[in-house]
Amino acid sequence: MSHALDREGVPHRLQAAGNLFSIFFADGPVANYDQARQQQAWRYAAFFHSMLDQGVYLPPSAFEAWFVSAAHDQEAITRILSALPAAAAAAAAAAAGPAD
Repeated sequence: MSHALDREGVPHRLQAAGNLFSIFFADGPVANYDQARQQQAWRYAAFFHSMLDQGVYLPPSAFEAWFVSAAHDQEAITRILSALPAAAAAAAAAAAGPAD
């Protein structure tokens, strides 16, 4: 995920704990809710919908954790990896709304 986002120049932080991880569209560390709120969450909508259009269902909010489990077989992992370049490009092309 980081590789695809790096290639598109999208600022982000990938944070993990055990089988949970989160992606934050931020330049700096995200260690609390105030820092999470400062991310470019408007990028997540474009990223989410691109992944969804490719058959990958993510948490619907930029503030939710993703879960990895034994149910994610090689076919699922391949689908996710294949969907990432387009989703990263969508996040890069996203524009902030008037309230952002």
